[in-house]
Amino acid sequence: MMQPTQRTRATPDTTRHRGRAAARRAGWLLATVLAASQLQGCFVLGAAAVGGTAMVATDRRTAGSQLEDKNIQLTASGRISDLLAGAGNVNVDCYNQQVLLTGQVPTEADKIQAQNIVAAIANVKSVANQLVVGPNSSLAEQANDTYITSKVRATFIDDSQLYSQAFQITTSAGVVYLQGIVTPAEAQQAADDASRVSGVKKVVTLFTMISPQQLQTQYPNTSQTPITPPGSAPVQPARP
Repeated sequence: MMQPTQRTRATPDTTRHRGRAAARRAGWLLATVLAASQLQGCFVLGAAAVGGTAMVATDRRTAGSQLEDKNIQLTASGRISDLLAGAGNVNVDCYNQQVLLTGQVPTEADKIQAQNIVAAIANVKSVANQLVVGPNSSLAEQANDTYITSKVRATFIDDSQLYSQAFQITTSAGVVYLQGIVTPAEAQQAADDASRVSGVKKVVTLFTMISPQQLQTQYPNTSQTPITPPGSAPVQPARP
């Protein structure tokens, strides 16, 4: 049964809270628009331009871990590009030194070699090789994947039970991959949310699990972020 909504007079504190919430949501939406128009290659840049400093402060990874992830990602992308010499379409994502490979490569040998290249990079903990042997995805398919990612992100933002910035979201051929440092309850909630987004074919979770006690003691400021003010409609990303 739906509970009646009570309207209260806005106070300076609630006004400031809503202003901060609107700014955060606007930042993610701007990043979404950039991603949809320019594809995944520019999505990280768009998000960083909106709030790179804030993301370092609110991410559950340490600043050093985030820097290490970026270095691993750049190194892996460069070495795989050299391997394929212009063929294939490989995306590299790294979270907490755990690397995810998605996209397409020409041969099974390329798939195996790409994994070996990444595994040999210093400080890489694990490699989830989700590469597919076959032709490259089309620009329209890549744009649709970016759109799905933006819808999943918007869903996480609008779920007051989730700390949306704890999750890294990647979509390839309609399959959503979730990475992050989360509790079992957060993992289940995020997977359920993502699976209900239209266009999602499957959800694959690649989480680093922590206990509720660790969440409270090690990440006390990232346990819950209800970004959407009560009564507000969810933000819907623009289609590419």
